[in-house]
Amino acid sequence: MPSQPPQLPQKNRRKGPDLLVQSLQWLSLAGWVVLVIALGLTHIAKPEMNSGLVQYWGVSIRDYWDPELLPSLIYLMWWCCGISLISLVLNKFRLRRATDRVRYNFVVLFLISLAALSFFYQIEVQP
Repeated sequence: MPSQPPQLPQKNRRKGPDLLVQSLQWLSLAGWVVLVIALGLTHIAKPEMNSGLVQYWGVSIRDYWDPELLPSLIYLMWWCCGISLISLVLNKFRLRRATDRVRYNFVVLFLISLAALSFFYQIEVQP
């Protein structure tokens, strides 16, 4: 019976994360930073809370979304959506090896930004 020569393990030629992997990491960070900024802007732009104490003292409050900040919110959400789509496409091209992983945070970021966009487009702005 002929014996087969021992197979040498394949040499891993990767020397660390390449430019595409690093760009995916930076895009992920940028997308989430844009989302956090948009959440902060949402807190400032939303209508003020009408509590019992405010009603008792007769303090005037803003009961509508800030018309100056709402376009900025929509703009930030579109940026967030675009960043996550670009990241999803780049990640799809990157998944060639068994050690590569799917980055689910881009999908979550995309779904959150789409939900926020659908909400912000339904808001009626009162001057």
